[in-house]
Amino acid sequence: MHKRVAIVAMCVWAVVLAGCGRKENPESSASSQAGPAATGTAPAANATAAMPSAQDLEKLAEQNRQTLAQMNQGKVIEAVAAATLKGLLPAELPGMKRTDASAERNQSMGVDISTAAGQYETADGDAGINITLTDVGSLSGPLRMGMTSWAVAQYSRETDSGYEKTTTYSGYKAFEEYNKQDKQGTLRVLVADRFIVEVDGHGVTMETLKQALGKVDLKKLAAAGS
Repeated sequence: MHKRVAIVAMCVWAVVLAGCGRKENPESSASSQAGPAATGTAPAANATAAMPSAQDLEKLAEQNRQTLAQMNQGKVIEAVAAATLKGLLPAELPGMKRTDASAERNQSMGVDISTAAGQYETADGDAGINITLTDVGSLSGPLRMGMTSWAVAQYSRETDSGYEKTTTYSGYKAFEEYNKQDKQGTLRVLVADRFIVEVDGHGVTMETLKQALGKVDLKKLAAAGS
């Protein structure tokens, strides 16, 4: 799974588990205050008892699904099939061959995300590009902003070694960052308010990254979510 998406999903999971772990009845609370010696129960047993059951997790997952639907104007949004995203990865790029491609869909605790990634390299291995397509699925709406805050901002910064700025690409909100010294850069685009396309590479120019992005059919990607 793409790193940024994985972080968001893990945060949701952590909040859910934290909520489970805090559930106590008055008797168990009093016993914990009295300490292991008073109850005759080992700390390990108490820790095990605090773990949520499968039924608890399923209930929380349903609560998450309902909450996410409310955040999306009452719509239950399902991520597109991982295979669909993988099919939109270019078979090759100008001067580069695809060396690997993968895709997966993660459905956990009411969160539904799909991602596909392709790796491309020149024959001599001196330059390479990664293309990642992510459907944030049920995290569309307010939660999606944590990953695409640049899509609603105007920002630019330039240094002697490079720059980063918000921009547009084919009418879509985008973000560029590039290091001239290392010849490394990243280009991100938000499509249909739910798909994040990220192109990053080394040993390349920003123009090369834009050419790689041009090999992704963004209109077809947008239609996949309709």
